[in-house]
Amino acid sequence: MILFYHILVFLGFILVLPMLPFVWLISEKRRANLLQRMGIHTGIKRKRGSQKRIWIHALSVGEVKSSLPLVTGVKNRYPKTEIIFTASTRTGFDTAQTLFCGSAPPLVSQIAYFPFDLPWAVAKIRRLIEPDLVCLVETDLWPGFLHSMVENNIPVVLANARLSKKSFNRYRRLGPLAALFFSGLTHVLVQTRQDLERFNALGVQKDRLILAGNIKFDQPLKQVDKKQQASLKHWFKIFENDRLWLAGSTHPEEEIMLLSVFRKVRQKVPGLKLMIAPRDPARCRHVAKELAGLGCSATLLSQTRNHPENAQVMLMDCLGVLATAYAVCDAAFIGGSLVPCGGHNPLEPAMFKKPVLFGPHMDDFSGVVSLLLAHNAACRITNEDTLARALENLLTRPDQATDMGNRAFAVFEQNAGAVNRTLERLAHPGLEEINV
Repeated sequence: MILFYHILVFLGFILVLPMLPFVWLISEKRRANLLQRMGIHTGIKRKRGSQKRIWIHALSVGEVKSSLPLVTGVKNRYPKTEIIFTASTRTGFDTAQTLFCGSAPPLVSQIAYFPFDLPWAVAKIRRLIEPDLVCLVETDLWPGFLHSMVENNIPVVLANARLSKKSFNRYRRLGPLAALFFSGLTHVLVQTRQDLERFNALGVQKDRLILAGNIKFDQPLKQVDKKQQASLKHWFKIFENDRLWLAGSTHPEEEIMLLSVFRKVRQKVPGLKLMIAPRDPARCRHVAKELAGLGCSATLLSQTRNHPENAQVMLMDCLGVLATAYAVCDAAFIGGSLVPCGGHNPLEPAMFKKPVLFGPHMDDFSGVVSLLLAHNAACRITNEDTLARALENLLTRPDQATDMGNRAFAVFEQNAGAVNRTLERLAHPGLEEINV
């Protein structure tokens, strides 16, 4: 089966090859990583002597952020082991640089791009990294990559693994071919019992499945003191009688819906302001044009310091701000949930004791969502009208909002421990050679 897969990949590559020069020229995002993901000019430094290496990979921004507790745990437990971290997207790469190289000493030794699932690209980057262990975070499984690791006796652990109903059904439709995506995994550390059952139904043996929990609950608690909060409010132009609704990681089509809700609620809450943080900050100028077409003049956050006017709607076009911005909002909305995109991490505002709102499409965080809803620590809405009512209710009843935020924080605090369980699996007898 793997030969058939390689043939299909090669034929697909031949078909797109004539277009690659145009893609490289036209798309700044693709130009940033196209050559590196093909194994050209990777920037990866070869291993020195017998030093051990762990290769940790996360797909994009969300997975990179959620991997922070794991990377920190690996660094603390194996301080002499090099950590090579890869991401697949440019925004994921940039986020990894901020998270893992912004401290002294850095948490990882090198950051690079994950290869396309082309045999020569995978082989080139594998030879450069020479990992003793590969740890994939949450997703991004590629048959060619896994086969290459198996052929070279490199164990691969899938950490913080999840399978949404949509993904599960997609794999199940592949029938026996689904084994290509899972047979090369040494262990699968799942978030929930439901994830475990789904992986098992797809053919992953139970002795390779471990219910470890969700490492997102092990995120370090962000400390934003009063001075930092005052600085953020000054930047966002949030004054004494203002209220801030922060919509994080939004996707196309959501921004227009959020503007409609904002306008309705502002009639009842006059001091309300809206901050929208698109999942891809590069979309901000496009979103600004969309909103302008609806009569809304939105200000880019990068330009608010130069604009004395009191902006009602702002667009967060700056990387690395969203996680701390939740500290000064009055209510948070989780993007990717009004449209079928799987949602994003509701724990980021929860750690600041903020009331959390999200739509019906939170499949990628079903375990976290179930816990929050079970403890009345969040509010799931179904459409614009229910979102407007829920938001108005929270903003006009501050005691209720405070209670919901406190319950959300309690859920965050009480479900930690997945990182330790994951590290125990990395120290499994079959993998003891990395314990240096």
